[in-house]
Amino acid sequence: MSQIDSQKQALYSQLYSIESDLSRASSAINEARNNVASVEGAVGSLPSRLSSIRGRGYAAVARLETDIESLTKGWNNIAPTVKLALSSNVEPLTGQVGSLQAEARSLRSQIDSGNISYSHTLASRLSPAASALSSRASSEADRVNIPLKDLSSSVKSIDGDLKIAETTLTLFSQASFPLKEGESQILAFDGKIMKGDKSQGTLYFTNQRFIFEAKKEIVLEKKLFIVTKKKTERTVVIDQPIGALQEIAKGRVGFIAWTGIYVRFKPGTRAEETQFDVEGWEADAIIKFFDYITNGEADRDIAKIKGPTAAASPSKQPISCPRCFAPYTREVYQGQKTVQCEYCGSQIVIQ
Repeated sequence: MSQIDSQKQALYSQLYSIESDLSRASSAINEARNNVASVEGAVGSLPSRLSSIRGRGYAAVARLETDIESLTKGWNNIAPTVKLALSSNVEPLTGQVGSLQAEARSLRSQIDSGNISYSHTLASRLSPAASALSSRASSEADRVNIPLKDLSSSVKSIDGDLKIAETTLTLFSQASFPLKEGESQILAFDGKIMKGDKSQGTLYFTNQRFIFEAKKEIVLEKKLFIVTKKKTERTVVIDQPIGALQEIAKGRVGFIAWTGIYVRFKPGTRAEETQFDVEGWEADAIIKFFDYITNGEADRDIAKIKGPTAAASPSKQPISCPRCFAPYTREVYQGQKTVQCEYCGSQIVIQ
């Protein structure tokens, strides 16, 4: 390698370092700008999204009202200081970054053309300037980002809860089965049942029931082997009181490392353990919401949003058959509305 080539290589290395410093400075500025816009935008949009899902009948996760109120209050408290820091100390650095980036492009052109002497002079000036600007941009951006850290985390959490609620409402609106009296939609995800023909479908959780509805595309019309008309056929495969479920566990399903859930039923139901293929984060959400329903928190939240209703938990009063007056001695599951008399077979409505 010639001496000139060696010098050019050293200059290119110095240029990469300069460009990296300027890229970090630009990223720090953009991050601060985006964080402010994200929180401010969320404070404006989250209340209307919450109002929308409540208006459509989603009464779960009552803490959303409090969380959004706390977020709004927190933002109003720090907004003047944060926005001033952004406009006065961070945004002005954008012009400096742009100016040094233009000089860095000029340095690359000088190196490319072999103007070694001038390139050394320019690089010696740009290198400390870019490093100092990178440090300053990071420091000034922290004055914006650090006060926003907790609020940004809150925005992410609330947005995730609202997305789950919005998806749940959309999937319930497509379901083939009606909700029962006092029943409220809690969670719904698309998934695949891993037994039988392994149908794609939707898993539904209400405060009273767990339902899996299989979906199948039916071709109604073809033209030249091209499907021009079809419909979705929906069939309820599983419909159990929520209290009939003993456990929901996350694990591998199938022969490949697919993530899914194992739904295990109480022995008295005579229902078989069933696996479902869902995304990993969906499995986590299902387990969290199953606990939320079975520990009674869901019904308490629904009562807060909709007002007190008949208890969804099993009746603690003795149950007897209205026809033969025999006592009903088996377990009554949470969410179960009727049972069958063990003696005469009559249906008993649980009050």
